Amino acid sequence: MRESVNLTQAFSRILRALLTRSRSQYAALMVFSGMLLADSLFRIYLFPLYNNFLLKIGANPVWSDLDVGFAPIVWLSFFAIILGSLTIVITFASQNVPKLIDLYMDHWPSLFFVWWAAACLIHAFTIKILSEAGVEIVSSLIFNYHVLLAVSLVIGFPFVLSILKSTKTSNVIENLLQGSYAKFKRLAKKGPTGIISPEEHAKIQYQLFEELNQLMDLLVFVPYKEPKSQIIEGIGELLRYYVKLKPKFPEDFYKIDQKIHDDISFRTLKSLLAEVEKSHTFYEQKSFRMIGNVYNVFLDKGEFDLSTLCVEQLSQVGKTAIECDDQELIEVITVRLNTYFRFALKHGQHNNEPRNLYNLVFHYGQFLSYLVEHRQVERVKTCIGYFVFYGQQCFNAIPRARSLAFILDILASEMQKLMQIIYQNNWERKLQQELLQKFLLFDNFQDMDKEIAKQFFSQNHGIRLLHIGLALFYLNQNEKEFAETIAKDTLQDLLLLGEPLFSKTMDTIFARLQYSGAKFWEDTDRGNVNIYYTPYQYEIEYFKKLQVKFKLESQKKIPA
Repeated sequence: MRESVNLTQAFSRILRALLTRSRSQYAALMVFSGMLLADSLFRIYLFPLYNNFLLKIGANPVWSDLDVGFAPIVWLSFFAIILGSLTIVITFASQNVPKLIDLYMDHWPSLFFVWWAAACLIHAFTIKILSEAGVEIVSSLIFNYHVLLAVSLVIGFPFVLSILKSTKTSNVIENLLQGSYAKFKRLAKKGPTGIISPEEHAKIQYQLFEELNQLMDLLVFVPYKEPKSQIIEGIGELLRYYVKLKPKFPEDFYKIDQKIHDDISFRTLKSLLAEVEKSHTFYEQKSFRMIGNVYNVFLDKGEFDLSTLCVEQLSQVGKTAIECDDQELIEVITVRLNTYFRFALKHGQHNNEPRNLYNLVFHYGQFLSYLVEHRQVERVKTCIGYFVFYGQQCFNAIPRARSLAFILDILASEMQKLMQIIYQNNWERKLQQELLQKFLLFDNFQDMDKEIAKQFFSQNHGIRLLHIGLALFYLNQNEKEFAETIAKDTLQDLLLLGEPLFSKTMDTIFARLQYSGAKFWEDTDRGNVNIYYTPYQYEIEYFKKLQVKFKLESQKKIPA
């Protein structure tokens, strides 16, 4: 439950922050010094000119008749209005935006204006005291009445309105993100050989983590999807920017400060912090773990669009890591994608809901396509192995959650796209054959019960549709060897299903490949693309001939 509005408590927090925080003290020092300097300059240079100007236009001011008694009251009222408005606006806004008070007590414009109002008030009190003591303060009085008061009245209420506008959730999010961008730019300017003092090092790391924590608080507290998506996309974009600048950061920046050791996200990782420090991934690990936590929340609440956005941003950060050849980060992202897969699979099993897995597999496939484009051969082989593993996990879960059968087809669809890209990029043939064999495992998982497999694959043709669709692609490219490998593999179904059911199943598959269009007649999260569609229907007859050929060859090998 959110805390109730407490203006007194909020006012005391603001006042305490104004008086004790170093940034606020610096702002006060600059404002009071500037006020003293401006008063001196006005008295020496501008007041004589101002007096002469009034005389020239026919005015005959009698400065001694000016009443200084009401000035402190005016300024006290003005100061109370400004500080009171600031307190009320921030207090009410902080009910939806946690830690907003802390954010604005580090906001230079807010600090400068509050101290400006305080300096004007003290300036008026000083004038009154000096006037009562018989000191000549006419110039300071005119400066206070004609300059400071006029300027304050002009900018005072626009300032309150600007604070009100800046407490809008989207603006708070943007301010937090911009704070991190500014720190990254400062670090990049130092260069990889730059030196960071221990105090600066601790401060930067702490502030970066605090900004992430505040963004996560917003993600949990704010009830609307728009700011939630803004935060997720903002963190993703921030991480991509960070990854690009990492080579320019001083080496000392990656040493994990003691405050970071105690951060909630790292308390279960203390034994691994040395490895995290060595891999230069502490900031990414923090971000990914926090996003992983809210990913689970989105799964439980059924917020498919937001959970998908989490995976999409992770995949996009992976793309940047691949482009920057950050192997340590690529490994971290691969582990996070697998972790998300486990979360989504568990949710899908318990709720018979494939939607999160459907979207996750798509973005995992995007990540794999980036690896393929940059010829990260070993990582591609490893991740395809993960696809096969999770495919078997989905198959094993089908008796408890029938809808997960579709996820097998989605995994196979992403594999099919990868195999086509790999072929077009002219990867080593031996490697292509190895990956093709893994693709063909999707209807022949390890330790698969024969009766269960017969019942399932006689009713669900999606994987074979995708296998044969890939074979038709190979035939279109005049690549008969790989097409023949697939044709031979399909004959395993003959042993599983028997001749009549095998022929019936193949006729159904070929008919779907022949007549299905590129678009599905219903919409999904990924549009209405038909994942089983092939533009190479004219190769079907040749593929049938391959099946007949290998079928006859196998029959000849069987002794009479």
